[in-house]
Amino acid sequence: PYLNAQAAAGTAGEQVVEVTGYQWRWEIAPAEVRVGTPVLFRVRSGDVNHGFGIYHTDLRLVAQVQSMPGYTNTLRHTFDRAGTYRILCMEYCGTAHHGMISDLRVLER
Repeated sequence: PYLNAQAAAGTAGEQVVEVTGYQWRWEIAPAEVRVGTPVLFRVRSGDVNHGFGIYHTDLRLVAQVQSMPGYTNTLRHTFDRAGTYRILCMEYCGTAHHGMISDLRVLER
């Protein structure tokens, strides 16, 4: 798959999270990160286009990136508050799109 090696290489101290979207679930590893430490999300799809959206605990959109078959897209974000963030699909991907929800736990340092 296409991957911009320079953009996808984690820097020192950066947390790397691998994300793959499938109809109709997310695989996220690890599913826990730390407040204040930069996170590099490497996002891909195993089937169709998905939209990887990270929502704050109050359901405000924090960050997003496309999840596409054959590509690895990257997203960098540093969380400033602990909590359980929702991961929702932002691209209609089929009949069970509405149920494509996962959690990402952001822990205190």
